[in-house]
Amino acid sequence: MASDKKVASLIEKKRKISKEIDDLQNSCEHLNKVVKSIKENEDSSTFVVRCVCGGCGKTIRVPTPQELNKYLNGR
Repeated sequence: MASDKKVASLIEKKRKISKEIDDLQNSCEHLNKVVKSIKENEDSSTFVVRCVCGGCGKTIRVPTPQELNKYLNGR
């Protein structure tokens, strides 16, 4: 079936793109860290506050209490 091949092709493209993103994020120096609200995981509707690289988008760490307070107060 043609749709089976199309789906398989798209899944393979998605895998390659995810690998390329991982490679770029792993080589990034993460110099521009920002605190923001992000999805807990790809399939989740729950959001969490994390420190994220402003350049590559990789989640770096959990913010400190001071960073979290600053983020929540909009300062």
